[in-house]
Amino acid sequence: MTYKEALDYIHSLYWRGKKSGLEKTKELLDLCGHPEQGLRCIHIAGTNGKGSTAAMLESVCRCAGMKIGLYTSPYIVRYNERIQVNREEIPDERLAELTEYLAGVTEQMEVPPSEFEFGTVLAFLYFKEQQCDLVILETGLGGTFDSTNVIEEPLLCVITALGFDHTAQLGTTMTEIAEAKAGIIKQGVPVVFYGENPEGEAVIRRRCEEKGAPLFLPCSEGLTSEYVGSVFQNQRFSYQRPEKEDAKQQNTKGCNWEHVELSLPGLYQQKNATVVLEAVEQLRSLGIVLPEDAVREGLRTVFWQARLEVLQSEPLILADGSHNPQGMQATVESLKQYFPGRQLQFIFGAMADKELDVMIPMFLSLAKKIYVTAPAMPRAMKAEALCLECEKNCDATIQPELVICKEAKEALSLAKQEAKDEVIVVIGSLYLVGEIKQIYTKK
Repeated sequence: MTYKEALDYIHSLYWRGKKSGLEKTKELLDLCGHPEQGLRCIHIAGTNGKGSTAAMLESVCRCAGMKIGLYTSPYIVRYNERIQVNREEIPDERLAELTEYLAGVTEQMEVPPSEFEFGTVLAFLYFKEQQCDLVILETGLGGTFDSTNVIEEPLLCVITALGFDHTAQLGTTMTEIAEAKAGIIKQGVPVVFYGENPEGEAVIRRRCEEKGAPLFLPCSEGLTSEYVGSVFQNQRFSYQRPEKEDAKQQNTKGCNWEHVELSLPGLYQQKNATVVLEAVEQLRSLGIVLPEDAVREGLRTVFWQARLEVLQSEPLILADGSHNPQGMQATVESLKQYFPGRQLQFIFGAMADKELDVMIPMFLSLAKKIYVTAPAMPRAMKAEALCLECEKNCDATIQPELVICKEAKEALSLAKQEAKDEVIVVIGSLYLVGEIKQIYTKK
């Protein structure tokens, strides 16, 4: 196979053999000789912050001298982004070779795997041959029936912030969503949970008790933001969890980090970083050597795209893939902090199945002008319909100028022409961010 043929084959699997459960992933792994066995994994689920948390953990462990496999989704520009070793994407040639091999194996299956199931097994094959010291796995959707959940004995499970997203698949209540995420919890395996969600926390605690899994949560009172600069500068924070005995939380050891620099912008990333610091403590207790200098360097230099990512400095263009209410709220709070009192220009596109009536009012009051467009995806809401959704939320005090653009390229071009010293924010969809980033990549 050529690289293009490999991608065409992988994407063709999307509509074939869709069925919830782990049976097909397990069958494919069995046919491949179980490449996942022997890999030391950290398994990450959650609604928001999975990718950022995975990137921070990867950076910390890599700075400690380990060879780290990283599996994330979705990709933003290139499929290869999903499978990385030490932040190097799987080479095109190797992706094509492994796809050709795996395509042959799938011919033995009565029902073919889905695209995500195929990609997960491909990642395990690559991580195995690369002899990774540690693999960080991000779930694609939920947890219980996510294909990454074939890992039976991870070193550590991490559950990031919970919120409402993918409700058609995961359920419409927080209890149902938390139960899906809690499906990654394994017998006796430590769990680090973001917290700040009482209903979801009750589910996580119950599952941990059932599985005899120690549960650890960051101490919210222990996070202090010392300095927040512009989006061009690292932010700095301190985090302290006092030593105490708490049978419910099971945090009995102190954790003290002062003046930690974090390269990822956004106030919400500080809380994600405390989850990472809690994970560091648990990994250390399992015998993994993570020196303080490596932890600090990992957080100081980590990069993760599509989260208030700076695409251009003059005019300033930021890209943020927030696509659910919790993520949008976190992004808007950071924009208010970075640009107090300023009105911004937005390039906005979204999928039709998102909670737009909740998301749109969050950023509308910050908007001077909104270029409304539609990502090139079947699920995307048409620009005209999305513009109507924006108009519904305008009133006498909130009346940004709305401009309908047929595609992302047109929206970016118009925004740059009129921006001058304005700030432009791409928002609403990871697919939209991917299309905008692709324009920059092709330059």
